[in-house]
Amino acid sequence: VCSSDLQENGKAIIVLGGGNRNDNPAWNSFNRVAEYVHNILIKREFDDEEDIWFLSPDPTRTSGADTQTTESNLQLAITNWAKSQVNPQVPLFVYLLSHNLEDRFLLEKRGNSEVLLSPDMLAGWLDELPEGTPVTIIIEACHSGNFITAPLISPDRTVIVSARGDRQAKITPTSSFSKTFFDQINLNKTIAEAFRFSQAKMLVLRPHRSQLPQMDANGNRRTNEP
Repeated sequence: VCSSDLQENGKAIIVLGGGNRNDNPAWNSFNRVAEYVHNILIKREFDDEEDIWFLSPDPTRTSGADTQTTESNLQLAITNWAKSQVNPQVPLFVYLLSHNLEDRFLLEKRGNSEVLLSPDMLAGWLDELPEGTPVTIIIEACHSGNFITAPLISPDRTVIVSARGDRQAKITPTSSFSKTFFDQINLNKTIAEAFRFSQAKMLVLRPHRSQLPQMDANGNRRTNEP
């Protein structure tokens, strides 16, 4: 997957987590980044109605969002919406953006109530897809490197994370791993090319140089191999 272009007949799920503007101090930044990713996919010929399923904590305030970010909606997006459309010739792309609490992704937050997504949960849902479906998972969050772990990784999955498991990620609308990576996708670069460029650029940008983005493209847990 990492060496090929995003295909126009692929499917994409965008997940904006972390709570709405009342529960997430970073809401404005996160929302703008997620909307940017959505717009880049459309520019790359993903059909907004047919090819993209966009989850947001507040769909009315997120341009292009389809439904609210909940555990059940994400599960359905993968095991129902995507499952019926993807196959070895039609890849799935999953983009997740939120805060990370060590090895858990903050999927929902309402006041003091939190719903966390673990690598095992995500892997279990992805396991329901047709065998051999190429899946690319991109996670923009602090400590997101903790998602490069069994059973999430496999030979059919490329897992890209914006920060190593013990590092934080700086996320703003104008400066983030996601912005750099999807700028390259917008230039028609392959996933591999976009990652290599973003990895190098993070090292020279002061707010990001300690993030150390990671990628596993073949399931062997040896990240950032040539």
